[in-house]
Amino acid sequence: MGIGDARASDLTIFVDTDASITVDVGSRFVAVGTEDLERILDRLAADGGTLRLLGAPDRADDGDEPPDRESDPAAGAASHVLALAHARGLEVIRGDR
Repeated sequence: MGIGDARASDLTIFVDTDASITVDVGSRFVAVGTEDLERILDRLAADGGTLRLLGAPDRADDGDEPPDRESDPAAGAASHVLALAHARGLEVIRGDR
């Protein structure tokens, strides 16, 4: 059974430290691109589901880090996922993997 075959009521997304975004398809996490992610979130919103976001740290990029660590790609990717979810009115639960 693939992503398109399952009923989307709850969805888990993992953002890795390298900013890759993967979706839990039941037996494993599968990498997705922006277009696929948007379609998946559209379907989740249409089904009234909840998004569980794992991985990327939930911290502000506040300038306390040295210049070589200031920009955190994982935090940026998580912010992107959160913005897409917010635009669709999805409930988001943050957690650890």
